Order: sequence, then structure tokens, then C-alpha cells
Amino acid sequence: MKKIAVILSILITMACGPGEEETERIVRVRVQQMEPSTISSEVYANTRLEGSQEALIFASIPGTVEEVLVAEGDAIDAGSRLVKMDTDQQVNAGTSAALASVSAARANAENARSNYARMQTLYDAGALSAQELDGIGVALEAAEAQLNQAYAGYTQARTTRDNAWIVAPFSGRVGRVWARAGNMSGSNPLLSITGSDGVVARVLLPESDIFSLEVGQPAYVTVSAINQQSIPGVVTAVSPTVDPVSGQVSAEVHFDDPENLLRPGLSGRVSIVTESITETIVLPISVLRRTRNGYQVAVVVNNRAFLEEMARLGFSFIPLKQKNRSELREVTTGLISQGDVQITSGVEIGDMIIVLGQNSVIQDGSVEVVN
Repeated sequence: MKKIAVILSILITMACGPGEEETERIVRVRVQQMEPSTISSEVYANTRLEGSQEALIFASIPGTVEEVLVAEGDAIDAGSRLVKMDTDQQVNAGTSAALASVSAARANAENARSNYARMQTLYDAGALSAQELDGIGVALEAAEAQLNQAYAGYTQARTTRDNAWIVAPFSGRVGRVWARAGNMSGSNPLLSITGSDGVVARVLLPESDIFSLEVGQPAYVTVSAINQQSIPGVVTAVSPTVDPVSGQVSAEVHFDDPENLLRPGLSGRVSIVTESITETIVLPISVLRRTRNGYQVAVVVNNRAFLEEMARLGFSFIPLKQKNRSELREVTTGLISQGDVQITSGVEIGDMIIVLGQNSVIQDGSVEVVN
């Protein structure tokens, strides 16, 4: 009976005449239906991209550039010849002298081996003493050592001569080319090359992020040179300490870039995703209403459930007229990122949240939903 009395009192309120309805203030609002969403926490840093492998190529010995075999932008393989140097006569003469020394040492060693074999035969026949045989063995060991030393000298001479060819230490692309035919090589590099396995960004981040950064976290870089396009990557290294000079934490992010859009030297903005929560409720912070105890949101509800209950109780004469009303709910918040906030309680999936006009509504006030 008590429930029916409450229902009847509500019916009397709903049965007010047209004039009384017009006196009720109706607020026009815009709503958003809650659906599962994702919110992420990110840290940012400006950077200049570098090749994952980069090298400046110098001549190993002074000389004159005879020929440049590559141009800027050329794709190269490891071991490819890049520059030919003009080896001077002194290097060629050293190689010839080393070869002559090898020939002489080889002949001397062969004679020493033959002599030792003859003396071994005499020793076996009793015609030579053990002391005399040992002396001949020492001479053979000295000849063998001299031959090995000659081989080493020849190898070094050939290496010096072969350095006339400047070759690529790894596969990639040619960057800058400073070498010019006829120029002398000195302390300046001949050319630069970059690897073909993507680019990296080495960034410095505030020390407050040291405990939230981890290897393997997803990241992306936004580059203005390619129309603000974002290229995904992954964190490959994080310093475990704060740099004492800058007071920041260093990290390295690698970008595979299969479409070859990124170039070493491009500037961009790196974002590292330190935390991500899926299948949750996310709202713009501007939608929330500030209260003394925290935050609340305005939700649009209607009397459909009440009318259905009335029909179930047998009040079939009641017109099923549906009205939208506002309800203010206290909510608790979680992760905040880029103007959005995670709602952990107070709102459910499917609720109609007022996103425009929420500051004008009151508890159980009449609202009109507009597009």
C-alpha cells in the first residue's frame, strides 16, 4: 500500500495541467552515451632523429683521393667499395720489400730443414753426437721464426696497401660525401653512411618519469616534415639514473619505419606511452562539475522505468508519456591524460552524460536533448 501511495503521489504531480508544465524550466543539453574506451598516460620530448647505425668514414693512411665510387643517397652493402685512394710509391715499395723478405726466409728455412734431416740420419748411424744435432735443431728453429716474422711483415704491408680501397662497414645508404678526386685525405671524413634498419631518437625526460619508463613501452614520433604523420616505435633503452648535469633521464626509442618515411636529422616530437587502460569509461575533464567533495556529472534519465512499473501494476489508463530529467551523480576519477579523465565509479556503460549545458541543470530538473 505504501508503494501504491508513492506512485499515486507521483501521478498527481505528473497530472498537472498545461499551464503548470509551462512554468517548469527546461534546459536544453547535449549528451554523449558512454561506451568502453581507452585512456593512456604519455610523456613527451622533442628530438632530432638519428640513424640506428651511423659512421663517418676516414682514410686509414694519408693519401690522395683517386676516385669516388658512390653518390649521396646510394644504397650500399657491407664491404662495398666507396672510395679509391692513390697509394704512394713508399707503400708499394714496402710491399715489395716484405715479399722479398718472405722469399729469402722461406729459402733459408727449407735449407735448414734439409740440413737437419741429413744430420738426423748421421745421428741415427752413430756418426753425429746428440750435442751437434741439438745445435742444428736450434738453427732450424731460428730459420722457422724468421720465416714467420717475414710472413707477418708481408701481411701488414698488404693490409696497408689494401687500405687504398675504402669499404662500407655495414649495409645502408650514403649520407654526405666530402671526398673529391684529387684532394688529399687528412683529419676530415671522406663520407658518412647510415644503416638501413630504421632510425632512433635519443631523448631526455624529466626525472619525475624515471619510475614510469620501461624498455618495451610503445611510442611514436610526430614529424612536421611529413605532414605531422605519426610513426610507431618502441623504447629500447632507459637510463637507470638521473643525469647529474642535465637533471633528466635519458631514453632511446627505435622506429623500424618499413615505409622509409623517416630520415636521420629530421626533428620531431616523441611520445612514450607509460600506461594504458582499456575497456573503461573516459570523459573530457571539462564535462565534470566541481564539488566540495570532489566531482560529479550530470546524467539524463527518463520516467520510462516508472511508467513500465505502473503498467505492470495495472494502471493501464496512464498515458505513457516519457520525460527527460537530469540527475547529478558523484563520481570518482582515475587516470588523467591530455584533457581526458577515467571515471572509475558513478557512471556505467550506456549512461547518457550531459556534455554541454551540464552546469545549468539541477537535480531532477527537466531537460531537452538537442543535437
